[in-house]
Formats: sequence, structure tokens, C-alpha cells
Amino acid sequence: MVFDTDDSLQPSDGDRTTETTPVSRRRALQVGIVTAVSLAGCLDTDSSDPNGESDTESESSSDGDGSEGEGSDSDEGPLTVVYAFLEAAADEDLDRMSELSHSHNPLDPAAWVEDGWEFRGGGDEEDLEGLDAEVIDDDATVEDVFELEGAAFWFEEDELAETLEGADMATVEVTVDDPTEDDTVWMLATEDGEWRYLFSAPIDDTPDDPEAVFEEPIEDENDDVVVEIDWEYDSPTSDVPQAAVVLTDERGVDANRIEVESTMEGASTGAFDRDDDEFTATWEDMTLYIAYDTDGDQIVVTAINEEENESEVVHREHYEP
Repeated sequence: MVFDTDDSLQPSDGDRTTETTPVSRRRALQVGIVTAVSLAGCLDTDSSDPNGESDTESESSSDGDGSEGEGSDSDEGPLTVVYAFLEAAADEDLDRMSELSHSHNPLDPAAWVEDGWEFRGGGDEEDLEGLDAEVIDDDATVEDVFELEGAAFWFEEDELAETLEGADMATVEVTVDDPTEDDTVWMLATEDGEWRYLFSAPIDDTPDDPEAVFEEPIEDENDDVVVEIDWEYDSPTSDVPQAAVVLTDERGVDANRIEVESTMEGASTGAFDRDDDEFTATWEDMTLYIAYDTDGDQIVVTAINEEENESEVVHREHYEP
């Protein structure tokens, strides 16, 4: 699933740089929305559980393993809510996703669409087959929420504690077989006697020595796509460390889309050719801004030819503090 506005990736004809949204906000969106539902195949489920069996309900109602909590009147335990939310995401059912969200979930997809963002989801039902969810704490607290990346961006601790006073809370760990996907931690809380999805974030599995997992650098020697990466870029809108990826003013590859990723930080951005009634633009002669981990990171730039369904890593550069 992607939430995006039309101008979030590339500018109009009169603006050749892209930084319309503060990086901290975009990073929080990636953490809270994209990561949560990408497990359902929504970046690019059979309503049974991911193992192909219909034991989700029994798992979610068993003692100490997805129990619904003493204060909950719902037959839907935490695990059932997680699976149902992921299935709704794959089905692009915003109403169901919103129904399963806590009223204080800052990333309720229906609310973001109402605010002018675009939901681009969908997937196939096989995407849940390699997913496993487990209640790891059926007596969670507000403090546990703030252990998750991005929580402090969206919540005030005292305010959230007051909001959730008397509610049951649970922590669910969602793991996937796909090595390209992040495992995540979901926080659920009861509201009006029903378990609801409150927040989620990826599990931090950053290695102690990032350089040990770096791949070999690739230099775009001919400036086919990348002119340079400025690791010292000073953003006027955010204190989050960012690199400026300067793209060439004349392309040397047959590609209509460019994607940029920082491996350790997990941020991504991109640019693409566009020609419609709203505006015409290309990815050439642009600067893209991306957050990176100052403890060590690598930025990977990929050129994509969507018509031929081909992609190529054209530049890979390391940041070593």
C-alpha cells in the first residue's frame, strides 16, 4: 500500500527539486502505514489464516495466546484483528481498515484519503501464506508503544496514557518468510470493548556493524542517472539527516522511473516520467532527498523500465562515519 499525493515525488514544470513534505513526516508514514500493510502485499488474502487453516479465531481466543483481555466484550482477539486488517488492506477495503483501527490510530487510512492522499493497494491472496502473527505480551502498556519507532512523532505520552486508561493492550509480533519484508510489532488496544489496531512499527534489526552487510559499490561513471550524492545536505525543513541525490540532466539509460533507497535507514523515494492533463515532467535534472543512518548506510539507486519490466541498480554508494 502506498499513500501519496500527486506532487510528493516530483515537481511541476517550474520546480526542479522535490521536497514538498518534511522527511520526518514521510518517514513516519513509511513506518506506520506502508510497513504495516506491506505484509499483505499492498506496496506494489482467502480469509483463512496464513497457514491455510481456519484456526485464527481459536488462536485469538485462547488463554495467553491472543486472549481478548478481561475488559473486552469482543469475540475478536488481537490476532483476529491483525489478520483482518491485513486482508482488508489487500482488498483495498478502506472502510474495513478504518473500522478495525482505534480512533486514536494516527494512520487510519480512510482519514488520510479524506485528507487528500491517494491509496494505492491491492495484492493477491497468496501474500499471507508466509506470514505468522503471535501475541508476545497480553498485558502491554503505553510505555511499550513508545518503544516503537515513530511513536513519539505521532503521540504525546501523557495524552495517550489518559486516552487508554482502563483499556486492555496487547503486543503482536508479525513475521514474514520474505527476506525483503520487515518483521513488525503491532500495538492493539480495546475501545468500547473491542480490540482495535493502534500502531505498528518495524522491528529494528540494524546490524551492529552496518558495513559488514554492505554490497559492493557501483559508480555511475557516465552520469547516466546519478551525478553525485551529497551526504552533507542541510535541509531547511527537517533536522533528520538527509542526503541529496542529484540526477543527471540527460539520461543515459532507457528508464522511465528512478527509485532511491537507504538500506539501513529503510527510507525510499523516487521520480518518474509523467505526461497527463495535470502536468508533464521527467526524472532528469532533479534532486531527490532521502534520510540515511549516520551510523553507516548505503544508498542504492535503481533505474526501472516499466514497459519492459526491467530494472538495474545503476549506483550504490556507502556512507561510513
